[in-house]
Amino acid sequence: MMIAVIYPGEMIIAIVTAIILLAISASRVDTAIVLFAGGFVAWALCEYLVHRFVLHDLVHTGHRLHHTSPDEPVLVIFWQIWACFAVVYFIVGGVFLAGTLIAHAWYLFVHHAAHGQDKVPARLLLHHANHHRLATRNYGVSTTFWDRVFGTMLR
Repeated sequence: MMIAVIYPGEMIIAIVTAIILLAISASRVDTAIVLFAGGFVAWALCEYLVHRFVLHDLVHTGHRLHHTSPDEPVLVIFWQIWACFAVVYFIVGGVFLAGTLIAHAWYLFVHHAAHGQDKVPARLLLHHANHHRLATRNYGVSTTFWDRVFGTMLR
C-alpha cells in the first residue's frame, strides 16, 4: 500500500516543483534549455556516482538489504536528496534544478518499474536486474550512459 503512495507521490512533487520553477524563471529560452539539460545530465551523473561509490562502498549496509531482497519496496523518501536539491537551487538556480527534478522523477519511475511494474524499456530492466545479480556492474538506474563512459556496464 505504501509503495503506491511514496514513489508516485515523490514523482508528482518533483514534476510539479520543476514546472513551477520553469514557470517563474526569468531566464531566456536558449539559456533555460542549456541549464535544464545540464541539470538533467548532472542528476544522471550524481545518481551513478552516489550509487557506485556511496551506496556500494561507504554506506553499503542498508543498500545491501535492497540487493538481498530487491522485490521488497523501498519505502523511504531520501531527505538527503531533497536537501541537495535545495543547495542546488541556491547555487545554480531554478531552471537547472528543474532539470534535476525531472531526471529524478524519471529515476523514481524506472526504479519503481524495475521492481515489479515492467513499464520501462526492457534494456533498462535488464540493466538493473544484472546490477542486482552482480552488484559490481550497471550502477546507473535511469540510464546506461555513465556505465558505458566509466566501463562498468555488463556487456
